[in-house]
Amino acid sequence: MRRVLATAAVVAAMVGTGGVAVAQEAGAQAATCRSVDLDVAFGRVEGAAGTVHREVVFTNRGLGACVLRGFPGVSYVDSNGGRVGAAAVRVGERGPLLTLPHGAAAVSDVGFARVDNFDPDVCRKTPVWGVRVYPPDETTPLYLAMSDQYGCAGDVSAFGAQLTVASVRS
Repeated sequence: MRRVLATAAVVAAMVGTGGVAVAQEAGAQAATCRSVDLDVAFGRVEGAAGTVHREVVFTNRGLGACVLRGFPGVSYVDSNGGRVGAAAVRVGERGPLLTLPHGAAAVSDVGFARVDNFDPDVCRKTPVWGVRVYPPDETTPLYLAMSDQYGCAGDVSAFGAQLTVASVRS
């Protein structure tokens, strides 16, 4: 019965948003979203001078509502799962606590600097398999594959960040 009521609440919320389930600022406290209950995917992609911004979308596939707040951990990985270069640098403020009913999504904007912008001797351009993503307050990673992507194996922090990440938002 509880699952039927939860499903009815999500359907009602989706009707009010044109059929899209969206995260809401938290009211009553639900449990923190765990990796096992989340799907992760890339969303919109936008380019800027020297950086490609991609949305990383977290969708709650768990049976109940859960909450997210803060910054995901993001880093490049090679085909063996080893980290390539530094993890993403956090940008902006930590956002509000978001409640994700079943089927709802929250996004984080991740900036991917074009590695050819860095000094090649410092960067050490390396092919990457994709990114490892830790949802906020979670220690179990999720993975997103990428094609034709490169990261800097060297420390380019004196010149900028190869990856940046913003707080999750609805």
